[in-house]
Amino acid sequence: MKKELLFLAFIFFTICLHANENVVVDSLYKQLINAEDSIKAEILNELSWELRNSEPEKSIEYGIEAIKFAEQFNDYENLVQAHGFIGVAYRIIGNYSESMDYYFKGLELAKKYNQKEQEGYAYINIGNLHIYQGYYYNAIENLNKAQDIAEELGHKRMLGYVHLNIGRAQMLRNENLEALKNFNKALQIRIEIDQVSGQAVCYKYIGDIYLELGDERKALTNYQQSLKVVDKEMDKDLYANIHTMIAKTYFTAGNYELAQRNANKSMKIASEIGAKLIIRDNFKVLADIDLKTNQYKSAAEHLTSIINYNDTLFNQQLSEKMFNLEYRFEKERKQAEIDILNKDKQIRELELRRARTFNIALVVILLLLAVMFIYVLMSLRERRKQNLLLEKQKEELDNINKTKDKMFLIIGHDLRGPIGNLKSLIEMLLEDEEITRDKSLMETFNIFMKSVQSVSDLLENLLLWAKSQRNDISFSPENISINTVINRNLQLFKTVADHKGVQLTFDIKENYDVFADKNMLMTVVRNLISNAIKYTPKNGNVNVTVGLESNYTKIAIADSGVGFDQETANKILDPQNFYTTSGTNNEAGSGLGLLLSKEFVEINGGKIWAESIPGKGATFYFTIPVSDMS
Repeated sequence: MKKELLFLAFIFFTICLHANENVVVDSLYKQLINAEDSIKAEILNELSWELRNSEPEKSIEYGIEAIKFAEQFNDYENLVQAHGFIGVAYRIIGNYSESMDYYFKGLELAKKYNQKEQEGYAYINIGNLHIYQGYYYNAIENLNKAQDIAEELGHKRMLGYVHLNIGRAQMLRNENLEALKNFNKALQIRIEIDQVSGQAVCYKYIGDIYLELGDERKALTNYQQSLKVVDKEMDKDLYANIHTMIAKTYFTAGNYELAQRNANKSMKIASEIGAKLIIRDNFKVLADIDLKTNQYKSAAEHLTSIINYNDTLFNQQLSEKMFNLEYRFEKERKQAEIDILNKDKQIRELELRRARTFNIALVVILLLLAVMFIYVLMSLRERRKQNLLLEKQKEELDNINKTKDKMFLIIGHDLRGPIGNLKSLIEMLLEDEEITRDKSLMETFNIFMKSVQSVSDLLENLLLWAKSQRNDISFSPENISINTVINRNLQLFKTVADHKGVQLTFDIKENYDVFADKNMLMTVVRNLISNAIKYTPKNGNVNVTVGLESNYTKIAIADSGVGFDQETANKILDPQNFYTTSGTNNEAGSGLGLLLSKEFVEINGGKIWAESIPGKGATFYFTIPVSDMS
């Protein structure tokens, strides 16, 4: 009852904060307060979906609450749906790792509880996230699975989403004719089911394709059709974007007056909603018009505005990242100060306790002269031990805090800052329309992004290592499928392996469940597969196998790479060393990955070892206890 009252109080406080929200959200809040517990999961999911764009953090909170109620009442449909909505909210705020975790968990639950419709939407979500990450082949692979489910269920709404997202992936790969076919299929479906808002999006993308193909007439026809069906009040971002594309079309056709008129109209709408990217694109159109009409002074002003907006967008993203980083660092610093104060308090209490003991001892000595000498010797010996222990603990605590502060300073200011800046810059360039039209530039920037992501992975290992040294990593074992963990990591590395020409194989029909900490197990498999690809030359292969060995599940990751001798095998798993060598494509490494893997395997009650012959590949083995439900 107490928990229920606290939850209702939280909802009431949220209503007060959102007094000016739209009618739909207000209505859902009122329904939630008066609803029975058995249907709260459904209402919480609707709130999570409605708030995904305006307040993604709130959307995540409501999604987590929906999971609790759905689990309590075995509401499997809303349980799976909640995972998908949380994943969408995490994607919107840019946390792709958490987003992918919730998508895959939702996919597993959908398969487990035979929620076929939610399984299809899970594949769509995973494919959509791969599009944002630039993994277009992986995206289409997942979208094709969703298409099979949609066709099996006769689910036209889902099928419309599938064709739209496949078209997006193909358009970004410059496969314009294939993309056009899928956009038209999505449009026809949405006309059939009378999904008007979806039709506007389809017409807009079809117009983009025709503009790219140089057919301004058809592009303009589709943009104007999109204007007819778009909700001008509820979807102002799309409405402004359409006018920008119409302006570009008229500019390409040489009608500068209409181009300028549409750019100005889009500018006005974008200014009302603060859509800086659209404002910047309109300045670009106006600058191009000025250059064509010899209005050089106006062109200079518009080009200056473009530079200012680019700087504003970049600084905004950078400020947000720096604020989050500084907040986390300050929180860690304050916690360290609290730890030191608590330890000092304990020292003072021990010192007072020793003083009282000494005074009592003196009284006893005066009364019992016979035992005085023995007692004094024992008291002095015990006090000396306590002093040595306290001094040693204080010295260790000081060293740990100094190491922690130094580590977070190095990581926070020397690594995360530059990496964050570089990722933000590349992401902004990848969104630039002129760059997306140039396949060569897109491939180059995608390579840059993968390199930056590699450094980001190194930073993740550094953070995990720092936490492990401070015993600050929580251990939460659970029953999980090792097949799911391996499949997910193989999918994430598929693009990297394909680029290097390395074949990844994992052909195990039987499912193996283990009892382990999910995050630690993901880190172990990720590092071992990454190393296998790193040291395998072109046209090589990496094979993953799973089997049982007594009460343990034994996982083997074998590669056909350069291999190593026994001396190297002893070094790479030595916790006192950070031993590493360059990969077959001169990939850099730190040696942290294997040390983390060894530590995490041993925390989970298993062991790890390696076998190799120089020039004939290497195999890394590790064991994990089998599931207690097996």
